[in-house]
Amino acid sequence: MINRIIRLSFSMIVLLCIGLVYGWSIFVAPLENEFGWERSETSLTFTISMCSLCLGLLAGGQMNKNKHRTVLTLSLAGILIFSGFVLASTIASLTGFYVFYGMFTGFGTGLAYVEIISIGSRIFPDKQGLTSGLLMMCFGLGGLILGTICSTAMAAVGWRVVFRVIGISFGIFVMLEGFILKTKEPSMDSKTNDIKEDSESYSTFQMVGTASFKLLYLWLILLSAAGLAVMGHIAPCMQALGSSATTAAMITGMVSLCNGLGRVISGILYDRFSFDKVIYFISVAYIAASIMGAIAMLLNSSLLMAAASVLMGLCFGGAPSSSSAIVIQLYGNKFFSSNFGAISTQVMFASLLGP
Repeated sequence: MINRIIRLSFSMIVLLCIGLVYGWSIFVAPLENEFGWERSETSLTFTISMCSLCLGLLAGGQMNKNKHRTVLTLSLAGILIFSGFVLASTIASLTGFYVFYGMFTGFGTGLAYVEIISIGSRIFPDKQGLTSGLLMMCFGLGGLILGTICSTAMAAVGWRVVFRVIGISFGIFVMLEGFILKTKEPSMDSKTNDIKEDSESYSTFQMVGTASFKLLYLWLILLSAAGLAVMGHIAPCMQALGSSATTAAMITGMVSLCNGLGRVISGILYDRFSFDKVIYFISVAYIAASIMGAIAMLLNSSLLMAAASVLMGLCFGGAPSSSSAIVIQLYGNKFFSSNFGAISTQVMFASLLGP
């Protein structure tokens, strides 16, 4: 038990670190001030990193088919994250940032994420929903928690030093994670007997051909698109409804926090109820949040908009953790890593549709 707790705790720390990929906005102002780049140019860096992350998810899923490649996969991910941040700290060209921060760190983050979730979610096989939720919560909160620390550090020592510290420390953490996760996984108990046996598991090619996958993928795109739209625009929306900049920033932080909490809550619900009930619950809450947001705009109510945004944050967070558990439930355990990597690419379409 203690060994499993240690493995889970370190995995949560590593995912919190690499979740900083969502905090790109904190680096925008220092870079634009120093180099005079336009917002459209710096924003493209985040788009490239998200696309690279999705490619890393697919590649990591394929590499994880061989369960003996954990150390190799996470070592490669650590090297890419280290190289991306450290090399980005030495250059002054926009193209360099696209390559090193966007491609290197994005791809490395995707590799690490799918590997850690694939193995980490099985550390406590009788609580897969909760375990997945905790891991994904840390990844979702990385930008919020570490973003504040990095902003303070950049004001004191500059962004180049911060990039080097991030690259070295995160790279080491990710590579160490490979050796920690390499230990033998616990066997499934009676509570997970309903998961398909290896002989009944779907390969990724078989999975994407099923009607259930198409519906689940579409559901995730729509839910994630709405969540990304709210997270990307809630601050100016709140100010347009009369809130102060301080209040708008506070609501933005609350939405990010709820994004993390939603991952744990949905995981707990998954462990207690069937996955179809969890999907219904999230969908009903999602529709309610959308209606509340529309009414808030009609009534010019910042309070109602804040409530709608918080609820949407919870729904947005509930999508990835529930999808992780559902993929195992529907398509089996044998090809989980590659299947999870494939279904996680929905965020690329959601990021283009939502914001």
